[in-house]
Amino acid sequence: MWFGMPTIFVYGTLLKHEQHHDEFMNEGNQLAKSAWIEGKLYETGAGRPACVPGNGTVYGELYEVTTNTLNKINELEEGYDKQEMDVLTDQGNVRALCYTLPKQEAVGLRWIESGNWKEDKLWKKEPSFFYYFAYGSCMDDARFKVANVDHYFKRVIGGSTLDRFTTRFTLVRPDGSRADMVEDGGETEGVLYEVPFDAIKYLYKREGVFERTYRPAFVDVKIGDQVYEDCLTFLVLQKCEEIAPPDHYRSEIEKGVDLYLSEAFRKKIRSHMDSLINP
Repeated sequence: MWFGMPTIFVYGTLLKHEQHHDEFMNEGNQLAKSAWIEGKLYETGAGRPACVPGNGTVYGELYEVTTNTLNKINELEEGYDKQEMDVLTDQGNVRALCYTLPKQEAVGLRWIESGNWKEDKLWKKEPSFFYYFAYGSCMDDARFKVANVDHYFKRVIGGSTLDRFTTRFTLVRPDGSRADMVEDGGETEGVLYEVPFDAIKYLYKREGVFERTYRPAFVDVKIGDQVYEDCLTFLVLQKCEEIAPPDHYRSEIEKGVDLYLSEAFRKKIRSHMDSLINP
C-alpha cells in the first residue's frame, strides 16, 4: 500500500522528451534525472523498450506522480509487470515502482547492451549532428588538435548552464582526478558544441565508454532563454571521493572556462579545485 504520492522509475517512452512523457508525466515531480536499476534492457519491436530485472544496468529517470497519473500509466503499460525495485541515484537508493517483463518473454528480443534507451535511439538514427555538453577538459580544444579531430568541434554554441548537477572530481587516477557531474540539486556550467555524428566514436573512445569509465547521459542545458534538449554528455560510472586534478588537466579546464563561461562560475570552479589541494 502506498502512503503519499507513488514513486516510479521510467526508462522508455515516459522519459522526458520521449513519446508519452508530456501526456502522462507533466503532473509528475522529477526526483532524479540520473537514476538506474539492476536489469537488462530490450527492444520490443513495438517502439518501446522492456526491462528484465537481474544482472546489468538500466538507466532512466525517477518521478513522484499522483495516484491518478499512476492509474493512467498502468493502462499504458498493460502487459508489463509492475513491481517495486531499488533505484540508485547520486543521492542514494530509493524504492520505486517499475514496469518490467518476465525473463522468458524477452527471449528473441534485441538486447540493448548500454541499458540506455535514448543512447540506443541516437545510434540507430545517426542524425547529421547532435549537441554535446562538455564540462571538463573537452571545454578546451588542445587534445582535439592532437587527435586531429578539431574539425568536428568548430561549431561552439557557447557557454551553457545545467540545473540539478554540480561539477565534481570523482574519477581518481594515479596523477589526480578527472571531472564528473553529480546530481545534487546544484548548478553547473559547460561548453555546448554542435558536432557531426561522425564525432561520436571519438568521444566514446576519449571518455572510455566501452571500458566503463564514463557513461553517456542526456541533459537539457540553457543559453540565455533558449533550452537545448537531450544534449549528450558523459558521467563517471564509479564515483570516488574527490581529490585534486593534476595541473595539466586543471589547465585545460581553466582555458575552456575562461573562454566561454561566466565570471561567477570561473571563481566557483577555481575555488573548488583549490579546496581539493588544501582540504
